[in-house]
Amino acid sequence: MPTELPHAAVFPPSALYNHLGHLELAGCDTVALAEEFGTPLYVYDEDCIRAACRTFIGEFSSRYPDVEVAYAGKAFMGVGIARLVAEEGMALDVVSGGEAAIAAAAGFPLERAYFHGNNKSREEFEDALSRGVGHIVIDNFDEIDLLASIVDGRTQRALIRISPDVDPH
Repeated sequence: MPTELPHAAVFPPSALYNHLGHLELAGCDTVALAEEFGTPLYVYDEDCIRAACRTFIGEFSSRYPDVEVAYAGKAFMGVGIARLVAEEGMALDVVSGGEAAIAAAAGFPLERAYFHGNNKSREEFEDALSRGVGHIVIDNFDEIDLLASIVDGRTQRALIRISPDVDPH
């Protein structure tokens, strides 16, 4: 007989102990998953993540009609997650060429991606732009000139992150 978890707040709603006393997530026995795939193993509840995406988009768009909600790749970036957030209509926040490459491999439309990160190098800017990342987030004054020199007169969407009294260097 399945039983609830004592610390259910840290698990997705689908989590329970099954009749064997094993942790089960979204109907999957985690002991069986560990036996099949080894450990360590990351297990995510797709329905739970999709519900969270829909909640964020719904709540923000009901208040701000032109809002774009972005998933922060630094929380966890994998092909499956990038594909899922794309399917749910979210934008994607990436902070490296590696994260942009994962997003591209997932088929994420990179024009809906935001390239963040402090102290970005020329190579990182060039990589993001060559991949078609739609938005560059400028983190400091030096990046304004650096980005301008790379785009060489072409139009590029950019946002400026303002952090009063914070030195990113």
